[in-house]
Amino acid sequence: MSQSKAYSTKNDLSADLREKMIPLLNARLADSIDLQTQCKQAHWNVKGPDFIALHELFDKINEDVDAHLQPER
Repeated sequence: MSQSKAYSTKNDLSADLREKMIPLLNARLADSIDLQTQCKQAHWNVKGPDFIALHELFDKINEDVDAHLQPER
């Protein structure tokens, strides 16, 4: 694994703790992006009698995940 560059910040976490948090936060970000991708896949491929309800549900979940991934929007 390559060494990451930690930038200076105004938070009060120690440099050691920040270095430990980087891989954990990156993993959670990857998990969130994977969840969003799976929801969008389900959204576009749902079939059957509950199509519209599930289509809308997967779209709503995708929007909620996106809001957590990009809160500045």
